[in-house]
Amino acid sequence: MSKNNKKNMRNKEVRRKKRAYAYLRKSPNKFTDNTSIEKQLEEIKKYCEENDIELVDTFTDDLKSGKSFEGRDGFKEMYNNVIRSKDNVDYIIVFKQDRISRDTLDTLYIMKRLNSLGKHLISIKDNVNTEDPASKILVHILALVAELEREFINMRTFSGMEKRAEEGKFLGGKVYGYKTVNKELVVVPHEVEVVKFIFKKYAIEKWGYKKIASYLNIQGIKTKNKQHWTINAVKTILQNQIYIGNTKWRGKYQKGQHEKIIEIPLWNLAQETMKTRSYKQEKVHPGSYPLSGLLKCPECGSSMVQGNSSSKYKYYQCSKNKNSGKAACSSNLVKKEYAEETILLELNNFFQNLNLAPYIKSATDSLLCFELEPLYKEAEKIDKEIKHINKKMETVMDLLDDETVPFDDKVFKNRLLGYQEQLNKQKLKLEEINTQIRFKKRQTSNEIIAYSVKNFSDLYEVLSDEERKSLCHYIIKEIHIFKEENTKQRKIKSIIYNFSPDNLSLV
Repeated sequence: MSKNNKKNMRNKEVRRKKRAYAYLRKSPNKFTDNTSIEKQLEEIKKYCEENDIELVDTFTDDLKSGKSFEGRDGFKEMYNNVIRSKDNVDYIIVFKQDRISRDTLDTLYIMKRLNSLGKHLISIKDNVNTEDPASKILVHILALVAELEREFINMRTFSGMEKRAEEGKFLGGKVYGYKTVNKELVVVPHEVEVVKFIFKKYAIEKWGYKKIASYLNIQGIKTKNKQHWTINAVKTILQNQIYIGNTKWRGKYQKGQHEKIIEIPLWNLAQETMKTRSYKQEKVHPGSYPLSGLLKCPECGSSMVQGNSSSKYKYYQCSKNKNSGKAACSSNLVKKEYAEETILLELNNFFQNLNLAPYIKSATDSLLCFELEPLYKEAEKIDKEIKHINKKMETVMDLLDDETVPFDDKVFKNRLLGYQEQLNKQKLKLEEINTQIRFKKRQTSNEIIAYSVKNFSDLYEVLSDEERKSLCHYIIKEIHIFKEENTKQRKIKSIIYNFSPDNLSLV
């Protein structure tokens, strides 16, 4: 090969066409400058054509925040490709610098890493190319601006709602008696009549929550969510200040712009009535109902709960009937004493010939694992946060040592102290969680488990009301009742356990 040919080849190598990756990101926040992905790509392609740059590949993170790199798979893939020199690119090109990050330190770290590899960042809209030493100062300023803008975005989101609240505007949700039209509350006439009915019956005629709910259900009137009325639904109506023209924001009420439904005198009378009835009534029949939720109504299949019974006669009652009245279902009462004695006898029979100790130990260990899992996850999360803070501190220290990066020494040292404070707090939290983990991992006493299994009836008797209920719910899934018209004839039909003798190993 001639000398001239060799020289020409060397010149071609020297004049190799520059290569680039394009990075596109659209923010999920409506308050940002949200240039579309398509427009960003169009501007980058145009820039490459005008500057004789080969666009090798495009990486996109659509609707991803610039606060951090978490969840931004497109950026991570592109950055790793650059670090590994996969496509031998010279530039990362973005439409605007804050597409990379809205965190000052992250942006400066990326710029420094790229420059150390002989790669550069180009931001079209900001007219930045870090090949130019003067651009490094501009990158620093723009990164600070992006971080400030991120804080302002959060403030605008919050202040937007605060402004609407201060103006007495509705902030969203479903309210019986109103509908939302263009974000404003408009009364619904037929629902307004129901709201007025509830207030008048409660405040003037002294009806109770249950009686009001039952009457509405008998009339076929449904709630906003097309459900039967319940005690809680009625109480919510009576406590909602929106009906006297107020709106609520951060626990405080202010005058709203919507039309009120209830006049102040009627509202005040309802609140006074509620106040006089709000004292805690002493139970007529003390004690818990351990089978609440397990017994199923033979008519509608709903759970059965503590019934409205006397001190002498205690029953389980259909929850739908108790909350919504006979329009929803019949009471289908089951005697409390009969039900609980029968279930205890059945449990004794069920466990009599079983070697339960190893299975209860297994269940205890499983419960322990269940309790430990969120603690382990929290510890892992805090550990990652500690590593992240350490990385930020290392970045600050690297930048302090970098004479090419302009900075305010006091500002950076204050930031370093702030990170140290965060680090100390996270380490303290981690130690507290690790203490909880060590406490929960103490060995369960096999002797206690063995005694409890052998003396099941004795164990049940010494348990508190809440412990009895927990035990029954752990062992039993459902209890079905025969459908009979007479309460005395209404007996237990079947018991469905959470496990069977054949699959005890799964407990």
